[in-house]
Amino acid sequence: MDAGSWLHPRAMNKASRSLYRDRRRVFRAKRRFPTGMVVRQLMVVLLMLVGAAGIGVMLWQLPERIDVVLLVSEAIADLIRGVQQLLEAMLGLAAVVLIGALVMLAVVMLLGGLWRLIRLLRLLLFPSAQGRR
Repeated sequence: MDAGSWLHPRAMNKASRSLYRDRRRVFRAKRRFPTGMVVRQLMVVLLMLVGAAGIGVMLWQLPERIDVVLLVSEAIADLIRGVQQLLEAMLGLAAVVLIGALVMLAVVMLLGGLWRLIRLLRLLLFPSAQGRR
């Protein structure tokens, strides 16, 4: 069968249907055991176990080479200093934001006061003939 004469399996005659079935995956012979995949998985398992054992040996020898209590206490002291610096920086930033907000409030109040003063002076110096609005 060539590509141009392909028909749906129901539309084929019995002889061509049996050829089609032989090529279908469902009716093929059983596949062989996937040795490549098994070998790859075995290698991954072995590498993970060897890595875990190496890390375990390293952690076992760690107290002999490094004073762990000193290391932990220095790490906690550094953490406390870092948090303290972070809080100081946040407080400084809050102060800058507060000063900026006060400047904006002062500018808005100044402009609003000037606008009201101009309207009051215009009302007093140039009274309109129509009266109040």
